[in-house]
Amino acid sequence: MLSGFQLNILMNHSILLAAIIGMIRFKYISSDYYPFIFMIWLGFFNETLSLLFIYTRQSNTVNSNLYVYLEYLLILWQFYRWNSFNRKYFYLLIIGGLAICLTDNFVLHAITRNNSMFRVVASFVLVYLSIDQINKIIIFERSVLRYNAEFLICIIFLIYFVFKSFIEAFNMFEMVLSKELLNTLWMILGIVNFIANLLYALASLWIPTKQKFILL
Repeated sequence: MLSGFQLNILMNHSILLAAIIGMIRFKYISSDYYPFIFMIWLGFFNETLSLLFIYTRQSNTVNSNLYVYLEYLLILWQFYRWNSFNRKYFYLLIIGGLAICLTDNFVLHAITRNNSMFRVVASFVLVYLSIDQINKIIIFERSVLRYNAEFLICIIFLIYFVFKSFIEAFNMFEMVLSKELLNTLWMILGIVNFIANLLYALASLWIPTKQKFILL
């Protein structure tokens, strides 16, 4: 019987499937989806690094606090490649996110703590961008949406970051919760993350290939 910790490790590393698919298909897919693939690889690298640090240093908070900002950057880049916003707005979100991340990890708290302020703010930003992009796809896209990688990725972002912002808010406001309830909330997020990882693998299969140019 697997312990809760071992089960969590397996669920987090389920992102490996999407990482492998992305690696196999990388040279064939449209460059518009490169940020998504980089995000998948970064996620797998961070999960492996976290496991190493937990066993050697008993804490993965430092790399996790850095990872969430890098993940935020890659997802912003992905939306930018999808023409969700202009370059000025793109840089504004980058700088604004960096300011909040630095404040959260170096001014209000120590980077060695599990800090949630940036995670909550970033989640709200990404939820908004996901909803906005989903609306654009529904209005302008004529293909079958269930085979649309962009639509599926946005749905995954929406669901995952809604759950993430909800659960991280408890930590941000330092609410006093029972150990059982806290463990249940984090287990729910782990399950949502596991489902998201499996759907990332499916989305990686649906990413369109590069367009071939034919000279007439």
